[in-house]
Amino acid sequence: MEQEARLQDADNAGAEVRSGYGSGFGAEFPAAVYESIVIAFGCMLAAAWLTFGGRTDSDVDLGVVTILCAVFLMLPVLMYRTGATRSDVKRTNMKQFLSARFETATGALPAREAWLQVALIPIALAVAAMLFGGVYAWVG
Repeated sequence: MEQEARLQDADNAGAEVRSGYGSGFGAEFPAAVYESIVIAFGCMLAAAWLTFGGRTDSDVDLGVVTILCAVFLMLPVLMYRTGATRSDVKRTNMKQFLSARFETATGALPAREAWLQVALIPIALAVAAMLFGGVYAWVG
């Protein structure tokens, strides 16, 4: 037992202990990461409005979806702003973020890969909405 503990301590001797305690909500990424997600959802909604808007039956549905999307996207923004006013946590600098590695539960990633993984689904949804809209406009 003691030998295993010493080996584990030797393995962890050079490792820096990191904790998310006190980091604040939304402080793990720079603002550009979150802005890219909001822009992707905005493109998705714009594609839906441009393609399917103008009909009374779809305008109500699109209006409800737009309101729900705005509410769900604003909740994290409000949570961050509320937490930021009560703490001295500063957001990560973009230059520092891109040159660093991002710690995840499965291991460290380059920051660009972490950004891609976070933004991949919203960007894929935006591209799909634009493609669906283009096909619908073309075919009719």
